[in-house]
Amino acid sequence: MDGELSLEEIDDLKSFSIIDNSNDAQRLALDKISTKAEDDHYWIDVEPVISLSAKSDDPLWVDSFWEMLKAVEPYGYSDMIKKRIKAHVKNGPGKK
Repeated sequence: MDGELSLEEIDDLKSFSIIDNSNDAQRLALDKISTKAEDDHYWIDVEPVISLSAKSDDPLWVDSFWEMLKAVEPYGYSDMIKKRIKAHVKNGPGKK
């Protein structure tokens, strides 16, 4: 999927991370919706994340996603005012 991002494990609302299997085009796509944070973390705009979900038109899923964001805000993993989520970037298979 050159230059495309995907949202996987959309029903797992207890964790959120980025698996880096990327090529340069995918990294550019990520850069369009995110800002580099400390270490291996990025701040990602929430609306594009929601739009990546196959359930983006399911009000129950969207509400659950926002509830997850509210729950992790006290721990520094979301910013409800700026509508963004912090994600850890993990190396995917074959990446070091």
